[in-house]
Amino acid sequence: MVKNGEFFRMKDMRQRGMSISQIAEELGRDRKTVRKWLEQDQPSSYSQRKSTAGKLDGYKDYIRNRMTEGCLNAMVILDEIRERGYTGSSTILRLFMQPLRPAMQWKATERFETKPGQQAQVDWGHFKVQQEDGFKRLYAFVAVLGYSRMMYVEFTEDERLETLMGCHTRAFGYFGGVTQTCLYDNMKTVVAGHDENGEVVWNERFARFADHYGFILRRCKPYRARTKGKVENGVGYVRKNFWPRIRTFTGLQDLNAQVLHWLDTVANRRRHGTTFQVPTEMWKEEGLRSVTDISFAYADRFHRKVSADCYVSYDANRYSAPFAYVGVTVEVQDEKNGTLRIFSGGQIIAEHRKSMGRHQIISNKKHFEGIRTATSRPALEPTPRYVAQTAPEVLERPLSVYDALMEEAVLQ
Repeated sequence: MVKNGEFFRMKDMRQRGMSISQIAEELGRDRKTVRKWLEQDQPSSYSQRKSTAGKLDGYKDYIRNRMTEGCLNAMVILDEIRERGYTGSSTILRLFMQPLRPAMQWKATERFETKPGQQAQVDWGHFKVQQEDGFKRLYAFVAVLGYSRMMYVEFTEDERLETLMGCHTRAFGYFGGVTQTCLYDNMKTVVAGHDENGEVVWNERFARFADHYGFILRRCKPYRARTKGKVENGVGYVRKNFWPRIRTFTGLQDLNAQVLHWLDTVANRRRHGTTFQVPTEMWKEEGLRSVTDISFAYADRFHRKVSADCYVSYDANRYSAPFAYVGVTVEVQDEKNGTLRIFSGGQIIAEHRKSMGRHQIISNKKHFEGIRTATSRPALEPTPRYVAQTAPEVLERPLSVYDALMEEAVLQ
């Protein structure tokens, strides 16, 4: 059944020049259904169509369970049940899922399109994961190029300023350049406050970061968060399309590897629902400015001494360093995205996948190659040294001495 909100949305999309096929793809409806309702002057109710029996029956329990887990994206579930042998269409699946969905209210807003290379929008999303000792919150940094809708996503431990700047730097690398401006809401790491005239006061360190990379800071209008709707839609897309695909992961580095694969194969390769273009194709028209080779020191580094067993301690865990640095004070840089780097003299000497647990030992076998210790070879058995004995020295006496001794013996 088409609800009032969806009916009027169809009418609005048609008035804006969209074809029936485009409207059907945007709303996930069959073209015949869209054409039928566009011919109506006003929405009307009709008896709800019964769920089609047959091909979907063996998968209904699975679908209900996935929806209970929070996966409401029909295309994600369609991919999963097809892997399990489903041969039916997406329409049957949508008809079954429709009455199980929570009510969704569609809100209209004026759309603002940007020119190539003009703007990127940035926001955070919050996600919950289950661990052995309870639940943990993770944060998703999401950046979207305003023109092409090219997206970058990175999961982190927090939303601190150093983490935000690190995510920006890696996003610039992924996009292959920098836009003229970046749009934000009132996140505290970016907006420090307002002056007496009501003008925004930017965080001083982040403003220097922006100046270093050559982009201008912009804030969305107060009480109009939807002015950065591109990135908010991006956060929602991550939540609906990527997050339901993840069952398990071994750490933030693994999770970020999975989201990068999703970006490269799904998110940035799909036909976008608003532009009806593929982001990677439109990205070629962005004309982004190149990124400076000079790095901005965005991360705090913690000083640690390499112990005799070639480890440094950080955040209740121990990470190996090359044995040549035993006794040396090094710097540990936590990217907060699952990667830990160890520096000495400004050079990276080790890089590890950061453990999400405690009291763990994380080692790299190469850090111990070349070590020579007393215990590396068997101890020698004690062996006495033979010294040849020389002949005793004989005292030589004249014969008269012996004659005297003989006479003395006779007289006695």
